[in-house]
Amino acid sequence: MFNALPRWIFLYALLLPVAILLGFMLATPTDLTSLGLMGMFVLALCAPLILKYHYPLLIFAWNSWILVFIFPGQPALGVVMSVFSLMMSVLTRTMSRRSSFIHLRSLALPLILLAVVVAVTARFTGGISGRALGGEIWGAKRYLGVFGAIIGYFALTAQRIPAEKAGLYSSLFVIGGLTAMCCDLVFMAGPSFYFLFNVFPSMAALTQAATQDTLQRFTGLSFAGLAGYSFLFMRYGIHGTFDLTKPWRLLFLFICAGVSFIGGYRSLVIILILVMTFQFYFEGLFRSRLFPIFLLTSLLVGAFLVAFIQELPLSVQRSLSFLPLDVDPMALTDALSTAEWRLSMWKAVLPDVPKYLLLGKGFAYSGTDFTLTSEAMRRGLYTAYEDTMIAGNYHQGALTLLIPFGIFGFLAFLWFCVSGLRVLYLNYRYGEAHLKLVNTFLLPYFCARLLFYLTIYGQFDLDFVIFTGTVGMSVALNGGVRSFADKHREREEALALEAMPAPA
Repeated sequence: MFNALPRWIFLYALLLPVAILLGFMLATPTDLTSLGLMGMFVLALCAPLILKYHYPLLIFAWNSWILVFIFPGQPALGVVMSVFSLMMSVLTRTMSRRSSFIHLRSLALPLILLAVVVAVTARFTGGISGRALGGEIWGAKRYLGVFGAIIGYFALTAQRIPAEKAGLYSSLFVIGGLTAMCCDLVFMAGPSFYFLFNVFPSMAALTQAATQDTLQRFTGLSFAGLAGYSFLFMRYGIHGTFDLTKPWRLLFLFICAGVSFIGGYRSLVIILILVMTFQFYFEGLFRSRLFPIFLLTSLLVGAFLVAFIQELPLSVQRSLSFLPLDVDPMALTDALSTAEWRLSMWKAVLPDVPKYLLLGKGFAYSGTDFTLTSEAMRRGLYTAYEDTMIAGNYHQGALTLLIPFGIFGFLAFLWFCVSGLRVLYLNYRYGEAHLKLVNTFLLPYFCARLLFYLTIYGQFDLDFVIFTGTVGMSVALNGGVRSFADKHREREEALALEAMPAPA
């Protein structure tokens, strides 16, 4: 009897309740339960695509500003995809012997050592708990950032990126950062769109909200500008960007640089200068005909800034306030105030470093202390950096590693960085021809970010993913670490092919 019924009856019986439930959830998009159910529904529909394209999705998610709101604590999409992609790669490896991980002991050992140091420190300093888990001790999300960066490295190096997909995958790696602009765009769109802050971090829009009547800073747009000019340097290099026969590239560079300055972050200006300097050197352009063009362009930009600095937005003036320019007093005062409290905090923190050399302080801190201290600061009872000290965000890279994880964590990190620099340099020196531009970008980018992290500003749980991702992409693109023998063998094979007689 049931076999005689049309199939569409069973389809309607299944789909109608789902459609009604989905319509109800869409009618209340700001309800967290509805958002969670909608997220799981969309995830179920996308499951076949995720299973098939988990690796390129991991690469895109690495630098993206997207949250997975259906999980406690709203972890970053990059962390979630790292765990999922690594699980899928391990499963594929067990089912097929042809699938193998790219194993480099010089990189794996320091990462494993660092993971052990972090885990042991967490065990003896309050454990791993957080606000989303209902605990009074916070800090779990910062631990998740460190472990996610380590797991992500092994997920990236689980397979070699095919040569025909190298351009696409390397582009996905940097343009994922363009999603940062969504944070500011959602705030601009108004309260009707604030439910999207479950997908994009609202913390990035707090600066915009707090400076509406003063400097008007845009955090998300500024980091999107960083992603834009990074893509330009990776795709065309400095030489290709300053190619006067293609002026749109240089125009795009100026647009991305200008957008990155409207966040009011001096750090992004310094990073741009460092990346361009390192890349200019590794491209060997200081003795080329491009150097006079580059120098002339820099002089013209400098002359423009000197003449029109007062006409630029206050946020841009704040970004450039560390240069000898006549910026607006409001922008200069705002910039100097943050520099003063950071210096004061470093003076207060430095005497505590010896206490945490053997066993670090960890990331765990009291949520009650943080809340009470923030309230006392709001009332003017505490200095401007007390809550930052409690949270362990010391605004200096070495301190955010030495104090939480001691000398062992710091040495493990340096071991990884030295090994990573060696891998990046060898791949830059002996990499295949079709990867020349990508390898030439990854090495200067790593050098610039590492120098900036150790000397000027950094936060270990947020910046570590930059270092593991850059090295992991180099390993995946080049199939490991290249050597002179690999380059010599490829050259001999190319000569042998050229010497072969043409078919009749």
